[in-house]
Amino acid sequence: MIQGGRSMKSLLALSIAIAPQSGLVQAPAERTIQVTGTAAVRTPPDLATLVAYLRGEGPTPDAATRDIAVKQRAVTEGVAGYLGLGSEITTSEVVLIEARGPTCSGQNNYGAQPRLSSGDCAVVGYIATMQMRVRTPAVEKAATAAALAARLGASDARVQGFLLSDPQAAQARANAAAFEDARRRAAALASGARVRLGEITAVRDQASYEQNTAGSLQRVGAPPPPPPPPPPAMSPVTLDTRPAPIETRAQVYVTYAIAG
Repeated sequence: MIQGGRSMKSLLALSIAIAPQSGLVQAPAERTIQVTGTAAVRTPPDLATLVAYLRGEGPTPDAATRDIAVKQRAVTEGVAGYLGLGSEITTSEVVLIEARGPTCSGQNNYGAQPRLSSGDCAVVGYIATMQMRVRTPAVEKAATAAALAARLGASDARVQGFLLSDPQAAQARANAAAFEDARRRAAALASGARVRLGEITAVRDQASYEQNTAGSLQRVGAPPPPPPPPPPAMSPVTLDTRPAPIETRAQVYVTYAIAG
């Protein structure tokens, strides 16, 4: 009896010792290949942006605004007529300020302190300023248009940058190229490991470098007809505009199953 009781106790202890171990058995590891695909595509820009600053002066506010209005009309008509259909022109940041004599901020060092409009700081005139922005598909004419704006009265005119009218299309091409790069990398790993590549089980995107676009601009419905031919001294000087392609990047993380 004692021997049989000891055998039962031994079997019971063995079963208790084995039972917890069964809960520690882990599921087989997932058979996958994880890769990162990257790509960059280059697209010639099809939009150009320009900015021009206008300045008007006069002894009265009306005189200053009339002066800048004349310049605004000349620059708008000239640039729109040169660039043709599809261009957008807007104006913003219109400022009209008092102008004081040179002695007001000179030897007496008034600086930015409040000043009475008398004596050295008497108002002698007014200055009006305005910023004009241009967005045009005529990329090849951008530099010449900036020079034309300066000849027609802008105090400062420049080509600000170049954009894509459809950045999503460029991003789609970059994404497709990144997926193809991921597939090649996964196929190479599978071949080296002597396994067969299966279906895609997971995809994760990384934020790409998106192109910045300008704010919404008011479209000029129908630009005015080109101005009359300018005098010889104002004849346009053509500048060659050749912007570099815009690069769009994409990066994706792809997980493939190992088949078989």
